[in-house]
Formats: sequence, C-alpha cells, structure tokens
Amino acid sequence: MPWYVLRTAVGKEDWALVLLQRVFDDINIVFPKRRLSWRKKGRVIDVVKPLFSGYLFVSASQRQVIRLNLWLRTQKVDIWFLKVGNFLTPISEQEMIIIRKLLSSDGIVEESQIVKAGQRVMVVSGPLVGLEGIIKECSRRNRRITIGVTVAGEERQVELEGNWVDVY
Repeated sequence: MPWYVLRTAVGKEDWALVLLQRVFDDINIVFPKRRLSWRKKGRVIDVVKPLFSGYLFVSASQRQVIRLNLWLRTQKVDIWFLKVGNFLTPISEQEMIIIRKLLSSDGIVEESQIVKAGQRVMVVSGPLVGLEGIIKECSRRNRRITIGVTVAGEERQVELEGNWVDVY
C-alpha cells in the first residue's frame, strides 16, 4: 500500500497518533522518533524526540485515505494531509524505504557505531549501516550525525546519535 504524509502542529504528534489510531484502527500510522543523549550538569540524559517534527506517515488504500481525509476535514483537529497541488499524492517508495530502514521495531532510531578512516566515515553497526551516502556531517564531540532524508520531495536535515569507535 502507498504511504502518505500527515502534518500536525509541532509537539502534538503523539496526541494526533493516539486520536487517529483510536478512530481508524485499520490504518497503519507511523510516528518516527529518535533517541538522543544530552549532557546536563555532568550527567547524561536520554531523550526521545520526533525524527520529523509535525510529520506522521500513513499506509492505507485509496479508499481509506479518502475516508480519513473526509473525517479530518469535518473535525476541528490540526491534522491534514500533505498535498501536491490539490491532490493527495503518496510519497515515493524509495523515501519510505530509507525511513523504515532507520526505525527499529518500536519506531525509534537508535544510535549507530561509527569509524572514521581517513576522509571516509564508515558505519559499523546501527540503523545507518549501508546508508553512508545520506550522512552530511559528523560531530565526534557532540556524538551527532547529521543526515539528509527526503520527505515528499523535500530534503530534511536530521541529527541522530552516533557513537565513535576507535580502531586499533
């Protein structure tokens, strides 16, 4: 089934996911998240943040999408389909393959193990294995990897957790 993009207000993604799953239990809705760690006052704090703020991904048939779109337009909710012109257009399968590769079974992007060999960055383990081409920037100090992911034809820069591994 094709994948469509839903938009909602930033910070309201969990609420939108629960509402839509309660009303439309036959539609597959994905809200990708990422796990990051922060240093605060000498301690490391793990947080889970949205991978794409304000975005939900829906896999449904054309009939289900039309029914969902009609329901969203009649309700007073801040959820809407991302459209191209006036048409509900699914995102490409290649875009969704990359997003699904990044996600674990619980919908959270975990950290990747990284080795830097000369000018090249190689991913040893984690969700970015085989996706070295989408890596834009790496910061060893902040333990961050910036990747470029295309969603609905528009490239988004996303920071993920990266653990550097020393090779001896």
